[in-house]
Amino acid sequence: MTDEIGPTLKKGHEFVQESQVEDNPSGDFKSMYRHISKGSWTFSDQDRGWQVSDCTAEGLKCCLLFSKMPPEIVGAKMEPEWLFDSVNIIISLQSKNGGLSAWEPAGFSEWLELLNPTEIFSDLVIEHEYFECTASAIQALVFFKKLYPDHRKNEIDNFSANAVRLFEDIQMPDGSWFALRGLAAAGKTYHNCLAIRKAVEFLLNSQSDDGGWGESYISCPAKIFLNRKLLGSS
Repeated sequence: MTDEIGPTLKKGHEFVQESQVEDNPSGDFKSMYRHISKGSWTFSDQDRGWQVSDCTAEGLKCCLLFSKMPPEIVGAKMEPEWLFDSVNIIISLQSKNGGLSAWEPAGFSEWLELLNPTEIFSDLVIEHEYFECTASAIQALVFFKKLYPDHRKNEIDNFSANAVRLFEDIQMPDGSWFALRGLAAAGKTYHNCLAIRKAVEFLLNSQSDDGGWGESYISCPAKIFLNRKLLGSS
């Protein structure tokens, strides 16, 4: 089995490492309203340059997983300093409410959303916090803490606590959101977390007869789960 998948794992590991952004934007980037990017991952490779929070979290998780595997199979593990840079940018993207934005710290005026030129996508003109980005970040930082328990421990603990608090406070009335894996990584379970119990109830109640959870495109602007079959949409 190792002979079959070992080369694939090694190539994938090398690609992930080589795709990490190595530097911040050039020049006086802060005066140009750019955020730090060193240590992040983008939607593609490091030449793209624009950090993405959940891509960074997933890249960090990959490198941490590979660091636990035999180097003769998957290649040399990433240097801790580069992992530390990833942790730094993830922490830097957390908002005061505990959520994580996708690209840069949130904070611009909401009225700018009036300039949104699309019909099916909402909240895309300025940065907003996203549950899926926040959940990925919790997973990555909890995993990182297990391997590097002394690095920025208090900040990571505070990050997770604030994110979990947001998840529990802003869950949709029907029990839905993209937060289960983040809560699970933070130690929450069906038995000790009301939000998870509500989410399980939502999944059970919203499942279609064919076993799936097909969602209508109208869910995006409406910001609620709408079953595509019930609406007759694709």
